[in-house]
Amino acid sequence: MNDGLIVREGEDEDVEKVASRCVDLLLDQLGAGHRNSGAALTMKAVAKRVAQSAGSALWAGTTGLTDTGGGATDVIVVRHSNGRLVSTSFHAQLPKLSKQDFMGTRVSLFVNNIPTGVSMVLDRELICCFDDGSYRASHADLESMNLRSGKNTIRYEMIHPCNNDRRYTVRANIHLWNVWDKITVVDIDGTVTKTDVAGFGAEKLGYEYIHSGVCEAVTEISRQGYRILFLTSRAITLAQSTREFLCTIGQSNGGTGMPEFCLITTTERFLPSLVVGVRSADKFKTVALQEILRIFNPEMQSIKRADDVVEQIPGWRLDTAPVLVGAEKWDKLWHGPSETEDDEASNASTHAGSDSDKDKDRLGGLDAEDSDVAQRNTLKRDADSFSSSSGVMGSGSKDPSGTFVCGFGNRLTDTAAYNAVGIPPERNFLIDQSSQIRMTGVYNQVFDGYTGLLPHIRRLLPALNSRGEPLYRKKGRGTCPLDCDCDEVVL
Repeated sequence: MNDGLIVREGEDEDVEKVASRCVDLLLDQLGAGHRNSGAALTMKAVAKRVAQSAGSALWAGTTGLTDTGGGATDVIVVRHSNGRLVSTSFHAQLPKLSKQDFMGTRVSLFVNNIPTGVSMVLDRELICCFDDGSYRASHADLESMNLRSGKNTIRYEMIHPCNNDRRYTVRANIHLWNVWDKITVVDIDGTVTKTDVAGFGAEKLGYEYIHSGVCEAVTEISRQGYRILFLTSRAITLAQSTREFLCTIGQSNGGTGMPEFCLITTTERFLPSLVVGVRSADKFKTVALQEILRIFNPEMQSIKRADDVVEQIPGWRLDTAPVLVGAEKWDKLWHGPSETEDDEASNASTHAGSDSDKDKDRLGGLDAEDSDVAQRNTLKRDADSFSSSSGVMGSGSKDPSGTFVCGFGNRLTDTAAYNAVGIPPERNFLIDQSSQIRMTGVYNQVFDGYTGLLPHIRRLLPALNSRGEPLYRKKGRGTCPLDCDCDEVVL
């Protein structure tokens, strides 16, 4: 239905055949036992309806069922301690509306509906890139956007070269975050929705088919001070409809809805994205998360020469241009923590009882056997546990800054991707179709859905201060084995 498949009026039958082949491919990957399941029947019905509704609408690029128009992923910009701005890739592509070749046409960028003076160019596939072929904006370009802290809107706008009255746009969000921010990653299909296929189909048909309590749980995590990142194998052409879906769910009957979030999709169109979701979702998600990780940790940037061969990962478009920033500039970019911050980090990473004199100084000279000191030592051990499991202080960690602290998924490919960027097993959650949530690192602990997880979130993810440091509470007095204040027992 996309990516080279030209559908003209009278060719609906061809579209239906393509949709049927795509469904068969997915079912083959899932196994013979799923071919006659309820999810398979729902999938076939949705595919048939999409195919029947396509026809000339696909050719015009206006169908709302498959979003054959363009799309753009959200962009994350990180401000470092010296004021430098570093961003993830600006992935955007315009809809294929005609056979006209728009290669080389300028695309203007608007942030919060204000012209930025920054522009990109279109390649032959209507994919936006900067003049050097990269998808990364320079520090000067990012400064000219005058970003506000948190979420900003971004609009990619192309004016038709032969008709100034015709404008083509795609929209996304651009987020300005701090270098010390902590991120929780959430999958969508099967994690927010109840199943991969039926959840997507129900969304397109206007129904909510989501896990109970998911919005409340994600909102609580956001209130604790964590950034929310939705990472999905959906097509980039579905990005805008996915944002609208996430913004509207959970608000019926006085629900909370979703908090502010960032959305990252694949860079593929509809049909190729289905293959990515079945065959290589873990590779796509790993490389996407690693790109985000690098902008938080400039010392992790690899210097790429023009003659280096870039391994292309299905679902994620990598830069093919030489990197703009050299090693010497990264050294200037990253100054490390100040002496005061370094002392605080050193104190926070010192185990309780390892140096009694320092403990007494830090605790106001109280004796080690004093009950208050014992309580502080308990909180101290909690802090060390959080820091070490997050990779905050671990020298051998995959993520030395502990940027990613928690992840939710419904497949082992999700947990594998989260593990690859340093999310600890005790905060790497796997949810099944019956809404049972399991800790991948603690297999005997199962929560009864997001509603059952909600009372434990404050202990599993301690509240953060304005510098991204955990604010530890007193030791829980309930019966919960996770040391929460609640009296609920984990299954």
